[in-house]
Amino acid sequence: MSSHHIVRENQEPALLVQDFKALEKELLDQLLEWSPTIISNTYSLDFFLSEEIKVDIVFSAMSIPYLQEETRLFSLESSFFDTAISFLISKSYPAVNILCSEMDDTIIKYAEDINMVVFCENRRYVFVKTHYEKWKPKGEKIFVDPRVLKSQEGLRPIGGQSFETEMDGFFRLIFNTETFVCIGEEV
Repeated sequence: MSSHHIVRENQEPALLVQDFKALEKELLDQLLEWSPTIISNTYSLDFFLSEEIKVDIVFSAMSIPYLQEETRLFSLESSFFDTAISFLISKSYPAVNILCSEMDDTIIKYAEDINMVVFCENRRYVFVKTHYEKWKPKGEKIFVDPRVLKSQEGLRPIGGQSFETEMDGFFRLIFNTETFVCIGEEV
């Protein structure tokens, strides 16, 4: 008996690329394995074209004469993130992986409407409420604003918003806020 994996439209997280350099090529290839909807700006489009990777949507302030066949071009209504994430939400995407050059604090305002994972500066960020728990080996760095922590277990502070896992195993964070909290880890 054979099994088949049927991928329905918008089932996999979209890939929103503001800066293709946010991840090493090997990690980017892992995100591309499931053929996500790829959304790019003009800066990252040239990379995808040179790698012969199909881009589904480009948001740009100008016309682009060299698009791939079936790539849709939309004009920017505001910032790239605001336009692209609003588009994904309007099309009922449940999740998106975002590659960017720096963490844009305005991204968190969309956490209520779409599940987001942000990759930038060799870090992976997630947005969670109430608590967070994950298994990590000893010595891994975790980044979170200590002002939102009600309690922590398995981490020791190492300065600013940086913590380090104390041993192999689960670490736990409990938050003192009902809003989304941004948690970062090295990739």
